[in-house]
Amino acid sequence: MNKFGFYSAKSLLLGTVCLGVMIPAGNVLADGVVLEEVVVTAQQREQSLSDVPVSVAAISGAKMQEQAMTRMDDIQFAIPNFSITETGIGTNVFIRGIGSGINQGFEQSVGMFVDGIHHGRSQQARAPFFDVERIEVLRGPQPILFGKNSVAGAVNIVSARPTDEFEGYANVGYETIDQEKTASLVVSGPITDNLKVRVAGRYHDFDGYLTNTTLNRSEPQQEDWTLRGTAELDVSDTFSVRLKVERSEFDTIGRNIEIANPNPSTHPSFTGLTYGQILVLGLGQDASALDQVIDGNRHSNGDFSFNKQTEIVLGLDWQLGDHDVTATSGYSGFSYSDNCDCDFTGANVFSLPLEEDYKQYSQEIRIPSPGGEKFNYTLGAYYQSSSHEFKDRIIIDGSSALVPVLSGHPQLAPIVDALIGGGALPAGTTVGDLFANTAGPREATVDAETYSTFAQLSYDLSDRVTFQFGGRLTHETKDGARNLTITQIDGSPLEGIQLFSPDFYAAAFRIGSSNMLDSFAPLSLVYGKHPVAGSRSETNFTPDVKVQFHVSDDTMLYANWVRGRKSGGFDFRANNKGASATMEEAFQFEDELATNYEVGGKLSLADGAAELNFAAFFTKFDEMQISVFDGALGFNVGNAAKAEVKGLEVDGRWQASQNLTLSGSVAYTDFEFKEYFNGQCYIGRTPDGPLADDGFCDYSGQTNQLVSDWQGTIGVDHVYPVNDSVELKTSVDMFFTSTYNASASNDPALQQDGYAKINARIGLSSTNTGWEVAVLARNLTDEKVMQFGGDAPLAGSSFLAKTNYVFMGRGRSVTIQATKRF
Repeated sequence: MNKFGFYSAKSLLLGTVCLGVMIPAGNVLADGVVLEEVVVTAQQREQSLSDVPVSVAAISGAKMQEQAMTRMDDIQFAIPNFSITETGIGTNVFIRGIGSGINQGFEQSVGMFVDGIHHGRSQQARAPFFDVERIEVLRGPQPILFGKNSVAGAVNIVSARPTDEFEGYANVGYETIDQEKTASLVVSGPITDNLKVRVAGRYHDFDGYLTNTTLNRSEPQQEDWTLRGTAELDVSDTFSVRLKVERSEFDTIGRNIEIANPNPSTHPSFTGLTYGQILVLGLGQDASALDQVIDGNRHSNGDFSFNKQTEIVLGLDWQLGDHDVTATSGYSGFSYSDNCDCDFTGANVFSLPLEEDYKQYSQEIRIPSPGGEKFNYTLGAYYQSSSHEFKDRIIIDGSSALVPVLSGHPQLAPIVDALIGGGALPAGTTVGDLFANTAGPREATVDAETYSTFAQLSYDLSDRVTFQFGGRLTHETKDGARNLTITQIDGSPLEGIQLFSPDFYAAAFRIGSSNMLDSFAPLSLVYGKHPVAGSRSETNFTPDVKVQFHVSDDTMLYANWVRGRKSGGFDFRANNKGASATMEEAFQFEDELATNYEVGGKLSLADGAAELNFAAFFTKFDEMQISVFDGALGFNVGNAAKAEVKGLEVDGRWQASQNLTLSGSVAYTDFEFKEYFNGQCYIGRTPDGPLADDGFCDYSGQTNQLVSDWQGTIGVDHVYPVNDSVELKTSVDMFFTSTYNASASNDPALQQDGYAKINARIGLSSTNTGWEVAVLARNLTDEKVMQFGGDAPLAGSSFLAKTNYVFMGRGRSVTIQATKRF
């Protein structure tokens, strides 16, 4: 969208929100028209959204089913200030511009919870979901009731529960452009007088929307299934048990990555050639690598991601006098096996298989007060233990394009010649011989335990004013270790001339492996040396203070002060010690701190026919955990950034008539790094700032990746009664965003202009038979936008030809849906 189009969209959105406020105030509505109440559990008890002193956006399960929202990346286009994007080796989730960087060792800044169970691993955000009651996105730190690591906010997913009456539905969908197929079946109801169950299953198959010209196939192909069973047993009038068992697998073949923005090389052997031309014309690689524009085609030798997730949740509810006590026990197991063709081209450069295995056990107990008193409270305790293993492996086979390029490396070739002259290497040895058919397997582990107690206390100072104070005391221990050893490609120990390979891996790729020899320079002092291990033990307290003022029965204002904390840990993916003095020092990173100030309000208008919610916030972040690309193949983690984020969020709904609902939202966000001296320089940017001598760039005063100044939505839903038993349902919604940068390094070449996405749905349903047939069109304007990007690995550092990789979003889709309810 051009600049004029964007500002027109913004004006339209602001006008719609204002209109939704002014028209109801004019008393033009028919009597008795009211909005349907939105119930949330943002404070771990069911409340009307209008009573919650937090900025919350909620999407109902019915809305998600109609709009075919089955993944987190669908939700981001319905909620301003919330974004999610896949990266080459992970997933980033952001709220209000804050998210964790690329490292499997990070806890997530946005806490994700499914039926009360914490999902702390980034790739769990890729898991599909269905048959949910609602999804709530809580913006701002949520340290008390949602616990550690929710410094940016929390996503609370609530699955649908068994029903008292027999019901269910079958749903199928077929997308006509990219051949996407979905089928779901849900059955729920009582088995006996005191036992009810719900069984839900879903299967999804997708051919992809890009063409991999190297392998002549569509990508990314997706296949996933989920099976969930939930049972609730009333043991007595005062004691009940609920059990949920869920298994899902979600697999992807290929990626949505394209190569773009090629620059001519300054390498003496390839001067003037672009990266693709070097690979194809200079090194004889597959001709598909010549495609270096964003055109819906990609080239790759093959990527995949095979994911498995198992979750078991046992809940106990019992009444102790006037108190309803809840205990939740959970097991969450998650694993994946990925292969990243991480040069992101159709040439054979290198590949990176990854594996992660995570097991978590948790136990929580909550004791709320009966409610309705002058003094109310929620008390609780939480325990979690986890075992986390991560493996990856850099692979350079004998036919890799790196082998001949490294043989002519201007710094490495003379070193080989000197070793030959000294008799350490036989005559005729090349640099490439030391890399051909080698690998760099890495293993990292963390075992952790967390104990915490928490309380949220509220006191009614008057009939209109309530003061709330909360606190969480957390003790956490972690033991971590990481090792990286250069081996032969099959994993066996190096032999012969390749005993020198670890030193050349250090010189070329900055890898401090365990079997370095320091044969020609003290590289272990420069880059550090594996293995490395460490232990952490810390205790902290996070407070939360809120004041609510009920101006009237229809207006509630609030003010919050919250301190949040994301726990420190161990760096899983570093190849070296970076700017730290030792590898042990570099291995650990410290807690990230957030302080949030917020004022807001929840207004009911026109006798309940309309509502308006707003929140203004200011958040300070200290010791921000950052992940910095080391310029070759790795990422180094540390605490170096301070940032401030301020903004305004407004959303509203208006039941204009019995059959017409209008909704809208808008968010303004101003993000600024106050101190960020050790940022990653994109290829071509000269290091600057206080740490320029160490190769870093100063990002102080700049914004963060994926942060838009403006985002918003507009929605229109209409129901037209064709006759007594048939309804025609139509809906149109729009999401828009202003300009943002898709890269962590704010590369000007990866700036995404503002755009708007429009969805529309029309469905015909029978209230008698339960049938509905609908057509859903998403992204009608066919916007294909950059979701994430960066410097193509090794293109600039080894081939001296700056080039970008870009994750591209999906274009227009048209889905035919059929649903039968019973």
